Amino acid sequence: MKPSRSPRTIPGTTEDILSYLKEHGVRDKDQEAPRTKPLKPAFQKGKGGILRMTLDLHGKTSDEASRTLRATIETCKEHGIRELLVIHGRGHHSSMDEGPVLKTMVRSMLDNELKLRVKDFRSALPHEGGEGATVLFLA
Repeated sequence: MKPSRSPRTIPGTTEDILSYLKEHGVRDKDQEAPRTKPLKPAFQKGKGGILRMTLDLHGKTSDEASRTLRATIETCKEHGIRELLVIHGRGHHSSMDEGPVLKTMVRSMLDNELKLRVKDFRSALPHEGGEGATVLFLA
């Protein structure tokens, strides 16, 4: 069954679209169903409970990313999480002079201020994000 159209409109034209909107109205899905639960960090569960948490720093400034990383490490410690996968990206949107800003910042923090909280760290394996992520092993 074809949808009914006004006999004067031509399908796909602005007039047709405006006619449809006038007849059916416009829905704003974001207004209809407000988010009731905050977004949660991603956890991976193993046999003994939560083993790894994932933190995505994409789109954050260096200051936001450093605060988020510190807070997430504290959260991991409080909940007994031993591994943290930090997704920082490969730096494709960083300038050529600076290189990968978030990756460099994360590695610098791990070598300096966070070295007592983190036992070890490594670049992620290809299926974990490769050079765009770092796996932290928490102390």
